[in-house]
Amino acid sequence: MESGEEKVHQIIDKGYKKLFEDKNMFIEFLQTFVKDDWVQDINEDDLMRIDKEFILQDYRKKEADIVYRMKLKNEADIVYRMKLKNEETQKELDVIFYILFELQSRVDRIMPYRLLMYMVQIWKNELFNVKHKQAQSKDFKLPSIVPMVLYNGEGKWSAVKNFRDLLSEEKRFREYLVDFKYILIDVNSYTEDELYNISNAISCIIMMDQNIVKREKEVLIRRMNKIVTLKNKIAPEKLERLIEWLTEVLSKKFKNKGIDGKLKDTITKSMKEGKEMTYAIERLFNDIEKEAMEKGRKEGIEKGIEKGIEKGIEKGIEEMRIAIAKEMIIEGESLDKIIKYSKLSKEKIDKLKNEIN
Repeated sequence: MESGEEKVHQIIDKGYKKLFEDKNMFIEFLQTFVKDDWVQDINEDDLMRIDKEFILQDYRKKEADIVYRMKLKNEADIVYRMKLKNEETQKELDVIFYILFELQSRVDRIMPYRLLMYMVQIWKNELFNVKHKQAQSKDFKLPSIVPMVLYNGEGKWSAVKNFRDLLSEEKRFREYLVDFKYILIDVNSYTEDELYNISNAISCIIMMDQNIVKREKEVLIRRMNKIVTLKNKIAPEKLERLIEWLTEVLSKKFKNKGIDGKLKDTITKSMKEGKEMTYAIERLFNDIEKEAMEKGRKEGIEKGIEKGIEKGIEKGIEEMRIAIAKEMIIEGESLDKIIKYSKLSKEKIDKLKNEIN
């Protein structure tokens, strides 16, 4: 059975998936947290989200969270494979590559294996759409795949990052082994000040993600007030996505469908007017907690009544069976017949016979 924290993590994961369907938000995330030159050259027009599900049948039917197919817009660059020049035709060819993005709230110690299985499926899909003759050409290349993991769990990420480190005798056979390394972005490795100083929509979301599971109301409100001060630094469309993410995740976390409108209105008004959220949000959270307590109290009373009725019915049925059995014993009916009509056990009937005699 899932714990409350696990359910909240699932809500947050869904929030991220929805968020990163927006190309601009995904690019901002990469350019904020991946410290490689190539991410700065990603262009929205050359980015395509892959809707196809890459499901691992042998791994609890887990599917890849987000897969983007892209090309970089830079001039020919051999180091990052942004462009390749065919020596014979002198024709520039776009180099397609993928980013495989996984969301994790728990440490998965065989994460490199899981990522490799997704990568193989992506390559299989590529080959399926290529003619055999083209695949056998000396110029044919499979697309590069950059695996990435976003981890927002409580503990430190302790899984190995290189695939080779999962293998036995890897030092002995090092030269012949498959290997790759995934990019790890650990939400909780950043301080509140670091995220605030980045001052964009995605850093605000990461800053809020650090606190939502713990549900420390004071910290949550303080951070929301900090976000208000950044409203003029965040593009309007990204500010709207930030508000939507906060509203969806917080309303589902508090399991109160009725607060979506109130919560969004409160956050939107504070953002647009630049007002602190302290009192408005605190009042709203207090109301949510009171409603939850009252709902719990009512449900408890209702369950108690239901249980009492059930017990009363059970007691009445048992008394009726005993009365039937006693009457049949007095009438001298056989044991089998008494068991059939009273539904009582042989031991219970023998006990009743002793009481009557």
